[in-house]
Amino acid sequence: MPLAPLPPLAGDPDPGGADCVDCGRCCHHGPQTVSLHDADERRMGEATMKRLTIIEPRGPGFRFMKNDGDRCGALDLSEPGKYPCAVYDVRPEGCRIVEAGSPCCLEARALGHLGYSVEFTRRSPATPRS
Repeated sequence: MPLAPLPPLAGDPDPGGADCVDCGRCCHHGPQTVSLHDADERRMGEATMKRLTIIEPRGPGFRFMKNDGDRCGALDLSEPGKYPCAVYDVRPEGCRIVEAGSPCCLEARALGHLGYSVEFTRRSPATPRS
């Protein structure tokens, strides 16, 4: 299913993540984007796992967060224009590593959805961009 991106966001995000709920671009992505590992499964618990994850039917049977169309199924869309995570405290490690202002974050803001950058942490000011 093609992504229906949110509009791009201009400017830099708050480095502490204070505007992440207003953005939500990194939570808009295709199916089978956020995989889970053993530690994620233990942290999330059985009820959350049943409700919000799927197991790939083909071997080796990886587990992923469910999608609701073009976005993560764990997004709470009860308030228009806000994108809080319904399982923030127990979210998978793949979500935990995305830092506000990282190349992954900046690309998602520019595209309106998660892109292909795999740089999840911010670069130090001395690190040149490639």
